[in-house]
Amino acid sequence: MANLSERASGERLLRPIQVQQLLGIAASTLWNYAHQGLLTPVQRTAGGHGRYAESDVLSLLAELKAVA
Repeated sequence: MANLSERASGERLLRPIQVQQLLGIAASTLWNYAHQGLLTPVQRTAGGHGRYAESDVLSLLAELKAVA
């Protein structure tokens, strides 16, 4: 079985706290991004916690920097 921190393709999956730190946002902002469809989890743990693809997070970070 594949590690929860990696996709089948070997891409790294990030926990919400890692995404928040990387983007410099609060938990509520991450929740808003997810509900707006800007950044959605690619996987859920058995406990319902989202895991985000590192490439998706980095793409969003680049978009946010381009706007700023």
